[in-house]
Amino acid sequence: MLILYIACALAVLFVGFGFIALFAGPKGSGVPFVPTSRKRIETMLRLAGDVRGKRVVDLGSGDGRLVIAFASEGAEAHGYELNPVLVWLSHIHIVFRGLRGRAYIHWGDFWRPDMSDFDIVVVYGFRSTMRELEKKLKRELSENALVLSNGFTFPTWTLVKEEGGIYLYRQTDPSQ
Repeated sequence: MLILYIACALAVLFVGFGFIALFAGPKGSGVPFVPTSRKRIETMLRLAGDVRGKRVVDLGSGDGRLVIAFASEGAEAHGYELNPVLVWLSHIHIVFRGLRGRAYIHWGDFWRPDMSDFDIVVVYGFRSTMRELEKKLKRELSENALVLSNGFTFPTWTLVKEEGGIYLYRQTDPSQ
Protein backbone atom coordinates (compact mmCIF):
# COMPACT_ATOMS: atom_id res chain seq x y z
CA MET A 1 0.00 0.00 0.00
CA LEU A 2 2.88 2.37 0.77
CA ILE A 3 4.26 1.85 -2.74
CA LEU A 4 0.89 2.85 -4.21
CA TYR A 5 0.88 6.08 -2.16
CA ILE A 6 4.44 6.88 -3.21
CA ALA A 7 3.61 6.18 -6.86
CA CYS A 8 0.55 8.45 -6.67
CA ALA A 9 2.52 11.20 -4.96
CA LEU A 10 5.23 11.02 -7.61
CA ALA A 11 2.63 11.12 -10.37
CA VAL A 12 1.02 14.22 -8.85
CA LEU A 13 4.43 15.89 -8.51
CA PHE A 14 5.37 15.00 -12.08
CA VAL A 15 2.11 16.33 -13.51
CA GLY A 16 2.31 19.44 -11.33
CA PHE A 17 5.90 20.16 -12.33
CA GLY A 18 5.08 19.55 -15.98
CA PHE A 19 2.20 22.01 -15.81
CA ILE A 20 4.33 24.65 -14.11
CA ALA A 21 7.24 24.12 -16.50
CA LEU A 22 4.95 24.29 -19.51
CA PHE A 23 2.90 27.37 -18.62
CA ALA A 24 4.88 29.37 -16.06
CA GLY A 25 8.09 29.65 -18.04
CA PRO A 26 11.60 29.37 -16.68
CA LYS A 27 12.48 31.22 -13.49
CA GLY A 28 13.38 34.80 -14.25
CA SER A 29 11.91 34.87 -17.76
CA GLY A 30 8.74 36.61 -16.61
CA VAL A 31 6.98 35.27 -19.69
CA PRO A 32 4.39 32.47 -19.52
CA PHE A 33 3.63 30.21 -22.45
CA VAL A 34 0.61 31.54 -24.33
CA PRO A 35 -0.09 29.59 -27.53
CA THR A 36 -0.87 31.55 -30.69
CA SER A 37 -4.27 30.73 -32.18
CA ARG A 38 -4.60 29.17 -35.64
CA LYS A 39 -6.40 32.32 -36.84
CA ARG A 40 -3.50 34.56 -35.78
CA ILE A 41 -0.98 32.20 -37.36
CA GLU A 42 -2.90 32.43 -40.64
CA THR A 43 -2.95 36.23 -40.33
CA MET A 44 0.82 36.31 -39.78
CA LEU A 45 1.44 34.08 -42.79
CA ARG A 46 -0.78 36.29 -44.93
CA LEU A 47 0.91 39.52 -43.77
CA ALA A 48 4.37 38.03 -44.34
CA GLY A 49 3.56 37.24 -47.97
CA ASP A 50 5.57 34.67 -49.90
CA VAL A 51 8.07 33.25 -47.41
CA ARG A 52 9.68 30.64 -49.66
CA GLY A 53 13.45 30.92 -49.31
CA LYS A 54 13.17 33.52 -46.53
CA ARG A 55 14.76 33.17 -43.09
CA VAL A 56 12.25 33.60 -40.29
CA VAL A 57 12.82 33.75 -36.53
CA ASP A 58 10.23 33.43 -33.76
CA LEU A 59 11.39 35.10 -30.54
CA GLY A 60 9.93 33.04 -27.72
CA SER A 61 8.75 30.18 -29.90
CA GLY A 62 6.78 28.26 -27.27
CA ASP A 63 5.65 24.91 -28.67
CA GLY A 64 7.03 25.75 -32.12
CA ARG A 65 3.73 26.22 -33.91
CA LEU A 66 4.84 29.41 -35.73
CA VAL A 67 8.22 27.92 -36.64
CA ILE A 68 6.41 24.89 -38.05
CA ALA A 69 3.87 27.04 -39.93
CA PHE A 70 6.55 29.17 -41.62
CA ALA A 71 8.73 26.14 -42.42
CA SER A 72 5.70 24.39 -43.92
CA GLU A 73 5.31 27.36 -46.27
CA GLY A 74 8.93 27.05 -47.48
CA ALA A 75 10.85 29.31 -45.11
CA GLU A 76 13.91 28.36 -43.12
CA ALA A 77 12.38 28.97 -39.70
CA HIS A 78 14.15 29.31 -36.36
CA GLY A 79 12.75 29.69 -32.87
CA TYR A 80 14.35 30.75 -29.61
CA GLU A 81 12.79 29.38 -26.44
CA LEU A 82 13.90 29.36 -22.78
CA ASN A 83 11.58 26.62 -21.54
CA PRO A 84 13.28 23.22 -22.04
CA VAL A 85 9.95 21.36 -21.97
CA LEU A 86 8.68 23.47 -24.87
CA VAL A 87 11.98 23.10 -26.75
CA TRP A 88 11.67 19.31 -26.45
CA LEU A 89 8.00 19.42 -27.51
CA SER A 90 8.88 21.61 -30.51
CA HIS A 91 11.59 19.20 -31.64
CA ILE A 92 9.10 16.32 -31.52
CA HIS A 93 6.55 18.27 -33.62
CA ILE A 94 9.24 19.20 -36.16
CA VAL A 95 10.39 15.59 -36.56
CA PHE A 96 6.83 14.23 -36.88
CA ARG A 97 5.99 16.81 -39.53
CA GLY A 98 9.12 16.02 -41.53
CA LEU A 99 10.53 19.54 -41.23
CA ARG A 100 14.05 18.77 -40.04
CA GLY A 101 16.45 20.85 -42.09
CA ARG A 102 13.89 23.67 -42.45
CA ALA A 103 12.72 24.21 -38.86
CA TYR A 104 15.11 24.77 -35.96
CA ILE A 105 14.52 25.40 -32.27
CA HIS A 106 17.30 26.94 -30.18
CA TRP A 107 17.25 26.56 -26.40
CA GLY A 108 18.15 29.97 -25.02
CA ASP A 109 17.14 33.58 -24.94
CA PHE A 110 16.90 35.74 -28.05
CA TRP A 111 18.71 38.77 -26.64
CA ARG A 112 22.22 37.49 -27.44
CA PRO A 113 22.00 36.19 -31.04
CA ASP A 114 22.38 38.64 -33.89
CA MET A 115 19.19 38.96 -35.96
CA SER A 116 20.79 40.45 -39.08
CA ASP A 117 20.44 37.24 -41.12
CA PHE A 118 16.67 37.08 -40.74
CA ASP A 119 14.16 38.45 -43.25
CA ILE A 120 11.15 38.12 -40.94
CA VAL A 121 10.93 38.34 -37.16
CA VAL A 122 7.87 37.12 -35.26
CA VAL A 123 7.34 38.06 -31.63
CA TYR A 124 4.63 37.58 -29.03
CA GLY A 125 6.16 40.01 -26.59
CA PHE A 126 4.92 41.87 -23.59
CA ARG A 127 4.56 45.59 -23.14
CA SER A 128 7.52 45.62 -20.74
CA THR A 129 9.94 44.17 -23.34
CA MET A 130 8.86 45.98 -26.49
CA ARG A 131 11.01 49.11 -26.07
CA GLU A 132 14.28 47.17 -25.65
CA LEU A 133 13.31 44.69 -28.34
CA GLU A 134 12.58 47.54 -30.75
CA LYS A 135 16.08 48.95 -30.15
CA LYS A 136 17.68 45.54 -30.73
CA LEU A 137 15.77 44.85 -33.93
CA LYS A 138 16.28 48.33 -35.40
CA ARG A 139 20.00 48.01 -34.70
CA GLU A 140 20.39 44.48 -36.14
CA LEU A 141 17.85 43.92 -38.91
CA SER A 142 18.69 44.63 -42.52
CA GLU A 143 16.66 46.97 -44.69
CA ASN A 144 13.19 45.69 -45.67
CA ALA A 145 13.12 43.02 -42.95
CA LEU A 146 9.59 42.48 -41.64
CA VAL A 147 8.57 42.28 -37.99
CA LEU A 148 5.24 40.73 -36.99
CA SER A 149 4.15 41.40 -33.43
CA ASN A 150 1.32 39.45 -31.86
CA GLY A 151 -0.74 41.65 -29.56
CA PHE A 152 1.70 44.43 -28.68
CA THR A 153 3.02 47.45 -30.53
CA PHE A 154 6.50 48.93 -30.58
CA PRO A 155 6.68 52.36 -28.92
CA THR A 156 8.26 54.39 -31.75
CA TRP A 157 8.36 52.16 -34.83
CA THR A 158 5.98 53.25 -37.60
CA LEU A 159 3.25 50.68 -38.08
CA VAL A 160 2.78 49.43 -41.65
CA LYS A 161 -0.43 47.46 -41.08
CA GLU A 162 -2.58 45.97 -38.32
CA GLU A 163 -4.88 43.01 -38.82
CA GLY A 164 -6.64 41.11 -36.07
CA GLY A 165 -4.19 42.12 -33.35
CA ILE A 166 -1.12 41.37 -35.49
CA TYR A 167 1.11 44.40 -36.08
CA LEU A 168 3.37 44.56 -39.14
CA TYR A 169 6.53 46.67 -39.20
CA ARG A 170 9.21 47.06 -41.87
CA GLN A 171 12.83 47.99 -41.27
CA THR A 172 13.34 51.00 -43.54
CA ASP A 173 16.73 52.41 -42.61
CA PRO A 174 18.91 50.39 -40.24
CA SER A 175 21.15 53.40 -39.58
CA GLN A 176 18.38 55.29 -37.75
